[in-house]
Order: sequence, then structure tokens, then C-alpha cells
Amino acid sequence: MIIKLTNGIELNALGVMGEKQNIQGFRRDVLSFMLPASVSLDEMDSIFTEENCKSITLINGETEHIHNNYTIRVELKREPVLVTPATESEDAVYENRVTVSMA
Repeated sequence: MIIKLTNGIELNALGVMGEKQNIQGFRRDVLSFMLPASVSLDEMDSIFTEENCKSITLINGETEHIHNNYTIRVELKREPVLVTPATESEDAVYENRVTVSMA
């Protein structure tokens, strides 16, 4: 999936999740963008700004969805994410991912 921000920057996301959260005293829609661990937190900090997120277009093949005014940064983190659950014969597999959440 491609994330296209207001300033034209395009990023390849591993996934995007939407949910509602209590942010600054209000119930808000939140989009969380999962990115590869190879991206820099400092770079994501400079990209996901209020100005750049006034319009976010999600492109998945031929389908495009525009989301407006996701201008409040909720979270920016790097953490291990479970990609393959453990089985009787294999351990669970985790990969580091960067997540940016905007409300």
C-alpha cells in the first residue's frame, strides 16, 4: 500500500490500521501506518507533520482513499511485531517495525 501525503511524499507501507481512540479529551479517528524497520524515526518525525498530513491518500492497486486532517501525531515508535505465531515445532517470529499514528 502506498501512503501519499499533502506535500507529495509517497511511502510504501506494510499496512494501515484505522481505529478510534481518546486523544486530547475527544474520541478521534486514528490511522496507524506500519513501515519497515529500515526507515529512520527521525525521518518519519520530519515527514509526518501537521502540514504534511492535512490530506493523506492511501493507494492500494487501483483503489484510492483520501483521509483529511489527520494532523495530530499520536505515536511514533519502533517495536517488534509478531509476524508468525509459534507452533509446536517452531518459535514465534518477530520483526521490528516502525509505526506512526495520526489522529
